[in-house]
Amino acid sequence: MNTVQELSFQDQLETILNSTSGSTLDEARENRKVNNDETNTYRTNPDFEGNPNNPYVATADTGDRDRYHRPRVEDSTVKELQRTVSKEKPSVPAEKFDFDTNLGVLLDVNEEYYQSLHCTVSVV
Repeated sequence: MNTVQELSFQDQLETILNSTSGSTLDEARENRKVNNDETNTYRTNPDFEGNPNNPYVATADTGDRDRYHRPRVEDSTVKELQRTVSKEKPSVPAEKFDFDTNLGVLLDVNEEYYQSLHCTVSVV
């Protein structure tokens, strides 16, 4: 987490956008299917130790939230965000939504994926 927090906002967003080759929501659904079968096996993130009874919790320090800051994001990254949101949630009109709404959808999708691997993020 410390390494990620040292990256610029642009780099953090690109890392999220490039993290999966397929559909994150489809992977989350598949993880839940495996987690809920009768074999008593479950999928986890190989980088973190977590299980259904004791999920891994990553703590993220968001810094000074009282100070307004609008990070610069390249137009190509904004377009990639729109493409990714459209791919993950075809019913969402990503090209009509503003940046913050699309970012929220992307983060919700990723949160669902990591929860399916028994990982959560605690924000301080």
